[in-house]
Amino acid sequence: MRACDPACQPEAVEAFLATVPPFDRLPAADLATLAAASRVAFSLSGEVVEPDGCGGTGSAWICCVQRGGVRLGRPAGALDGSGTPETFDVRGEGECFGLPAASGDEVRALEDTFLVRLPGTLCAALARRHPPMAAWFGQALALPGDTGPEPAAATGECPAREADDGDYLFTRLAGEVASRTLAGVTRGMDLRQTARVMEDGQVGSVVVREASGLVIGIVTDRDLRRAVARGLALSAPVETLMSAPVADIDADTPCFEGLIRMTGAGIRHLLVTRDGEPSGMVTVSDLLLAHGRSPMALLRAIRRAGDFSDLRALCQRIHPLAAALAARGAGSGTVGGIVTMLAERVLGRLLELLEKAFGPCPAPCAWWVLGAAGRREMLPGMGLSLAVAPQDGNDPVVGRAARTYLAAFLPRLAEELGRLGLGGAALSLGDPRVLFDPAGCAADDDPLALEASLEAFDARLVAGCDRAGAEHHHSPPSGGAGGPGFDGAPRPPEASSLLIETSSIPRETSSIPVPPTPILAGLLRSLAARPVPLGLYQGRLMERDGTASPVLHIAGRGSRPLLALVRLAALLAGVGETGTAARLGRLARDGHLPGDVARAAVDAFAFFEGERLLLRLDAAGRTGEDEAPLRPAGLSPRRRQGFRAAFAGLEALRRILADRAWTGEGIP
Repeated sequence: MRACDPACQPEAVEAFLATVPPFDRLPAADLATLAAASRVAFSLSGEVVEPDGCGGTGSAWICCVQRGGVRLGRPAGALDGSGTPETFDVRGEGECFGLPAASGDEVRALEDTFLVRLPGTLCAALARRHPPMAAWFGQALALPGDTGPEPAAATGECPAREADDGDYLFTRLAGEVASRTLAGVTRGMDLRQTARVMEDGQVGSVVVREASGLVIGIVTDRDLRRAVARGLALSAPVETLMSAPVADIDADTPCFEGLIRMTGAGIRHLLVTRDGEPSGMVTVSDLLLAHGRSPMALLRAIRRAGDFSDLRALCQRIHPLAAALAARGAGSGTVGGIVTMLAERVLGRLLELLEKAFGPCPAPCAWWVLGAAGRREMLPGMGLSLAVAPQDGNDPVVGRAARTYLAAFLPRLAEELGRLGLGGAALSLGDPRVLFDPAGCAADDDPLALEASLEAFDARLVAGCDRAGAEHHHSPPSGGAGGPGFDGAPRPPEASSLLIETSSIPRETSSIPVPPTPILAGLLRSLAARPVPLGLYQGRLMERDGTASPVLHIAGRGSRPLLALVRLAALLAGVGETGTAARLGRLARDGHLPGDVARAAVDAFAFFEGERLLLRLDAAGRTGEDEAPLRPAGLSPRRRQGFRAAFAGLEALRRILADRAWTGEGIP
């Protein structure tokens, strides 16, 4: 009788599953049904777990480890006759796996192991009713070669802070806060009529359209005030005042990206589009109303800082702000973009304050942010890596004077950055193109030790806003090696001789040349040969060779290897983007990476950086480039699964890059 079957223990199984994700979030009735249909099985250490266990019914089972652990892989000689077994993964207590169907694959108990076997058909039915369960199994059950459900994104969000109150600015989309109506005028309408349209609609801007309906420009209330102040005739056609092209943002873009866009370009309006068609307008006011605790207030306060002590006090608010963003559900990408934006604003104001003490530089200077700042991926406590090059117009006298000035200026800058919590990183005099040493690259035994040199290829130019273009301040900021200024606001010509206009930098200095391809290809081969951990098992980091460690250095084993692989592949492919996710997206669009591999790598990087963010926030504001190692013992099953999925994403990227035919001519 079934009641006497020792494999049937519904009460014990239900109590166990209630503590294990994703079953812990099932309704009580569904959980009880699943427990009643499950079976408990036992495997001795070293024994193969058979697919048709528990009565030999031949049913498809999903297994959850109740006690012990299993190895997923192929036995020695299964495919190639070698004497070395291949390990795909290991699963420990509270983790699930599917019994393999592929020829030659096996599941073997690492120790005496109790398994809860769950009927696959019932799990599939529950997953259809509960999407989070389907997403979880897409990650938890995947084996190499599987064609299971699409893995859920490892977002890098703070693991213990999944709840979202629904009105947080940095988890909402631009289309959710944009106006539902779009006021507009047609080409040829005069300024008086345009002002009347704005007044009647109680709006601060109107778009200008062709007769066909095509949006060709925008006019704001500030534009109209400026026109009146300058005596422009109110009978003038609206196109004489409009700014074009109109900066826009897709409705499905997170609001924080719109905030960064507006702050960087010094604008207050973004046209929101859906499927390429205008659907509304989002303004700075909309974003501030959406959430009162916006970084905008801190950005404005930094710009108005009167002295060094004011600036230091404001910098002390960056860490709490980052913690608040993370606590409300913002991921590492969001926090990194905001922290970078704040750091750039601090740098701009600091340069202005220092120039008051040192006097003007004999030549305007081009400033680059490198590394994490160049990628807009700074985390709290990171320092700013900078490079500065005087633009002396090839005048040797001016050049010597400028370099003498900067030789005295830079040590003081480094000292003040340290006091502000942004110090400790590189600060170099000269074009960042010279920071890379090909000889050192070729000779170094550890590819990851080249991280500091390779940061030159993440350089992003930061400079004063294009003053000549202030009349057309609605244009989107440029990408690539250039980009928005420190604060995005128009500067009077006397504001700072240390900052130059982006548009005035010669074309040959606005991009960084790539080192010889054979060097990059050789370095990429070395990095792609480095093993990736399997995941976390029984509170330890499990390596592919069977060794384990009680600690995990997330940057060294996760973020930095992934970042370096992506950067090298991007350089070989001629990709101009600097952000890691943007590089992966371009590599996929250009056909250099499969789309699923690129998406998995994006998710992996977001997760690793999210875990690094947690460590840095727990460091209570201490600065430095490295975090304390993570001790996996005691991590929740969800975080363990997140690491497993992230390492799998990194491994997929490593494999595809290692398998490429690197001929020295770039990515095939």
